[in-house]
Amino acid sequence: MKFQIKNYIAQSGERYSFLFAPEDEGVPLFYPAVYVSRSLRENHTHQTQLVALDAIRRLCEWERDRGINLEDRLLAQTLLNAQEVDDLAGHMKARRSGKPGQTITPRKFNVYWGCVRSYIAWLTDELFPNVDEAAVRKLVEKQAERLQAKTLRRVGSSARKRHSLLNEKFTESARELLVELFASPFLGMSTATHRGTRLRNVVMARILYETGMRRGELLSLKLRNFTESSGGRLPYLEVERNHDDELDHRTHQPVAKTQGRILAISYGLEEQIKQYRTEYRAEIQNVGFGDEDFLFCVHQSGKTVGKALTVNGFNTAINYLKNKFPAIGRNLHPHAFRHDFNYRFSLHADQMGWTEAQEAEAREEVNGWATGSDMAKVYNLRHRRERAMEIGVKIARDTERPV
Repeated sequence: MKFQIKNYIAQSGERYSFLFAPEDEGVPLFYPAVYVSRSLRENHTHQTQLVALDAIRRLCEWERDRGINLEDRLLAQTLLNAQEVDDLAGHMKARRSGKPGQTITPRKFNVYWGCVRSYIAWLTDELFPNVDEAAVRKLVEKQAERLQAKTLRRVGSSARKRHSLLNEKFTESARELLVELFASPFLGMSTATHRGTRLRNVVMARILYETGMRRGELLSLKLRNFTESSGGRLPYLEVERNHDDELDHRTHQPVAKTQGRILAISYGLEEQIKQYRTEYRAEIQNVGFGDEDFLFCVHQSGKTVGKALTVNGFNTAINYLKNKFPAIGRNLHPHAFRHDFNYRFSLHADQMGWTEAQEAEAREEVNGWATGSDMAKVYNLRHRRERAMEIGVKIARDTERPV
């Protein structure tokens, strides 16, 4: 039997979750529920709350395995000693599914450990008697120091992470195949079966390629977010902040992590969206046609047919394209489109003769980032590095003898 996290949707659209003990699946654990409600609900997304609950679940598993009840211990004025903190950290590092001895990444451990530290600090303040007395506070601070000391100092340098990010873009051959698929979405199909699903998948990939939007933003697009061209105005898609959308009935709601914005699209993509909407989407059972209905829906027969496509459904679609067209690359993933978009953005910025400041400002706008975003600087750095390499090659050729 395992501790379980169960997810719910309020009538207002708010997503919330509770942690349940294996011996009492009908009543959520009291203190984790109070902690999330008081400390996280107001200023943190549902996804952040889920991460915290997952960390607390690991803590509860450790308590069960060691025969410890942290709440009773705190009420009895007993804090975690150094050996218990070491043991807890070891438990948190262990991979829950996998071979014995396997561990989670240092970065993931620090995320979980930070959540556990925050929860234990909150729980101690709630339950430990006379916690405001100077002598008691000193003991509590000692426990906090022990927990803090287990945070991993080096989780991979920021320079290494930035270097890895700079290299993420499609190969020329992968880009050529994608463009070919966008022009011929039914490429390789010998029958009309599943043409609607194929067009939906290709249109989703093309939107990511042309706009650089995130997966959550794509899956949150509603019919009203697509505006056709008119009077010389380009067609466009509108990205909106949509946390706790009461009309989105997906338990794990895809959300826009960035600021709302308007993104222009090509006339070719406009025609494909219209084709998908009128020829294929309109034929799906249970599908809605109102402004608030989602653009991309489930096509497969079953209880979810016609409903908004989920993150898992989208991932399946991307994996299908990856398997059907291996030349695109085995490392194809939703965020790869965003990296490649920013690479091509730099090339166009060069062609237009923009200064670095102009490029950064425009990049922030199109990606939905706040002014002065570090990510804009990272992508600008990638392009500067490539230009430096080109200059370096020209200088190196000065040593070659003329033929």
